[in-house]
Amino acid sequence: MIIVCPRCETTFSLPDELYRPGRKSRCSHCGYVFAMPHLPFPEAGEEEELPPLPPGRARKKGRRSLFGTAVKVLGAFAAAVLLVMLGYGGFLIYGAFFPETAPLSGGTEKERTQADTDSDIRIRDISLEEIRQFMVDNPEGRLMVIQGLAVNGSAVSKDYIAVGARLLDKDDKVLTGMEQLCGVPLSLFQMQSLTASQLRESLNNRINIMTNNTNIPPGGKVPCVVLFPSPPEAMHTFEVYVLDARDTPVARSE
Repeated sequence: MIIVCPRCETTFSLPDELYRPGRKSRCSHCGYVFAMPHLPFPEAGEEEELPPLPPGRARKKGRRSLFGTAVKVLGAFAAAVLLVMLGYGGFLIYGAFFPETAPLSGGTEKERTQADTDSDIRIRDISLEEIRQFMVDNPEGRLMVIQGLAVNGSAVSKDYIAVGARLLDKDDKVLTGMEQLCGVPLSLFQMQSLTASQLRESLNNRINIMTNNTNIPPGGKVPCVVLFPSPPEAMHTFEVYVLDARDTPVARSE
């Protein structure tokens, strides 16, 4: 399926199964946020089917053959150019929709300190509410679940809110930790029936994250879930915290 940005007319390719009329999308070229169209755009290179001939008439084969050959050559060239553009566009979309949330591991100490400061500014007005922890039996054993809501208390919209959680022993020593992008709720049935790898795949579903964890308005809430398969027996308590977030890009007026 071909999706066209209504602002800058950049063209992107989207698998048919991910097409949802009205769902929010963001153009990786100009940053414009728009809803997917209710009527799909025609695929590039499609040719209109010729109507059937009336009985007793014939087409002029010479001109039709020349025209058809020209259309095929131009269509093949356009398809090749489109594939290159879509491949590059897909790379840009992935970078725009799913930025890395892990802290910098390289760079100078000054760069790392600045990155930490910027992150602190972005998340200082985001709070966690209704946090609860419980255990679930699933096909691979015991599963520890931490879930709640991330609330945007800032004056600007937020994208890609991420949380972290750590399990501690009785001496407050960290036993293990996990980081997770918010936006994907899980039902009790899913927790009881899916394997750990299937649950991770669900929590990292790009379409759900893009839909539920972008453009969170001031006062808006987004669900967060962190899972620990087979938690350590020495676990005594846990802590959960806001890890990162991004300010939603502001569309520039023409």
